[in-house]
Amino acid sequence: MRTFLREREVRARPPKPDPEARPKRGLAKAFQREQRLRTSGGLHITDITEDVLEVVRESGIKNGIVCVYSPHTTASVRVNEFEKGFLDDFTTLLRRLVPAEKYYAHDDWDKRTENICEEDMEFGNGHSHCMSMLLGPAGESIPVSEGALCLGQWQRILFMELDRERERRWLVQVVGT
Repeated sequence: MRTFLREREVRARPPKPDPEARPKRGLAKAFQREQRLRTSGGLHITDITEDVLEVVRESGIKNGIVCVYSPHTTASVRVNEFEKGFLDDFTTLLRRLVPAEKYYAHDDWDKRTENICEEDMEFGNGHSHCMSMLLGPAGESIPVSEGALCLGQWQRILFMELDRERERRWLVQVVGT
């Protein structure tokens, strides 16, 4: 007969947390607003920083995070400088990387069978979708401290229209205390 001795790991119990040090439940809140914007199309960039700050103030949240999001596949929200030279350079770069006049299977109505919109059949926008994918996520998250956006000195929140002129919407959600 074989006997096995099992060793048990003995763990010290963690000390009880100080109730004053723990965050209080139920104090965090969320606030959301939908904003609308008419774009002029063709790589139109709009500074929406002040609109976002207004929503943060309206929320009453002093510390947390604000998420700014575009629910469109051919528009994007980015944080960068709103300076004419940079904006000219950036739009030139995007047009060079993704020229509108090239062939895009997205615009080939003999091949495309999904997500068809009559409006899109007049204007090809395959290039706009490709630009959007290159830009990354459709939104940005910015910390909020003492009711202020934690942006760098030259940083602004930019709504970028990558397609034609149209009515757009963007969402702002503030979460915190």
